[in-house]
Amino acid sequence: MHRVLVSGYYGFGNAGDEAILMAIVESMKKLNKDIDFTALSADPVSTSSPHGINAVPRTSPLAVIKAIAQSDLVISGGGGLLQDVTSNRSIPYYLFIVYIAKKLNKKVMFYANGVGPVNRDINKRLTKLVGNMVDLITVRDEKSKRELEALGVTGPSINVTADPAFVLDPIPDEMGFEILKSQGIQLNEDKVKIGISLRPWHLNKSREIIAEACDYFVKNKNADIFFLPMQFPNDYKESMEVIKLMKKSAQILKAPLNPKELLWLSGKMDVIFGMRLHALIFGAMMGVPLVGLIYDPKVKQFLLRVNQPSAGEPEELELVKLCSMIEEALSKRDIIRSELLIKKQELKDLAMQNAKMAIQLLEEEK
Repeated sequence: MHRVLVSGYYGFGNAGDEAILMAIVESMKKLNKDIDFTALSADPVSTSSPHGINAVPRTSPLAVIKAIAQSDLVISGGGGLLQDVTSNRSIPYYLFIVYIAKKLNKKVMFYANGVGPVNRDINKRLTKLVGNMVDLITVRDEKSKRELEALGVTGPSINVTADPAFVLDPIPDEMGFEILKSQGIQLNEDKVKIGISLRPWHLNKSREIIAEACDYFVKNKNADIFFLPMQFPNDYKESMEVIKLMKKSAQILKAPLNPKELLWLSGKMDVIFGMRLHALIFGAMMGVPLVGLIYDPKVKQFLLRVNQPSAGEPEELELVKLCSMIEEALSKRDIIRSELLIKKQELKDLAMQNAKMAIQLLEEEK
């Protein structure tokens, strides 16, 4: 039995990060069932049960070091762990795990990481020092590779793959409609369905524009507006701020869904206007046209990769431009769907490469 420890932003109720963990476990187990997974989590119970793995508290030094010591491979797992825009604590924390693992002579992989921006000098030096210690690096986009190289990470090979979530499949329709029914949400087949994914991020000026755009589509396009919070309660609260500004009605998820449930619901939309990276990834996976709002370079990188438009940064948002972009996406949705589904297969294959390389590293003799 091989033992794999996964370190990441788990147990915080963020659907994108939970999708990454789910995908790492599923894709590696597809290749080798003989793996015992443990994750470092802010909420071990909520992590252990849905993923069918072990979990230990990420803030307990003893538990973390014990989990590292018992592992054959330590994965620094997916997502934007190596950046200091949303938090100054991320880089020191995640690199400390890696550093301890290497000092304990463990194999270590950066698994489909998103890297950057790294602004603080101390974090640049840490990333260079520890990055050159690891055995294997995969990143989810070209910009992340360039960022690591610019920081001086030259030891391990850096492979550009794709976000792990691309290997996931949605739940069946029957299950999905039951979940919506339990939340009092209705999908009207005769109406245009616009999904909105927001997160807290200096949106004060943008909220009114987003609310006006939603009202425009309800009034002029007979649209239903669906707010899709990816992290509770933060995204829910932000969405409600916009809903309060709307003159028309909108629907919103009232309780969290797991990644496969959100993937299914994303697929029922006709277009998704989103900030959250994984709301856009889920939409692309289901062939749904996208319009992005860029709060972080990772969103821009993904939109470029799948050839979908951006409405700019939150402070640049313009009502007429936003409405015209959503209208264009709706008018071309059949063509866009075909293009996205072709791209999805390419990115799914690349996402599986992460797992294949991880298994190869795990099974290599030291």
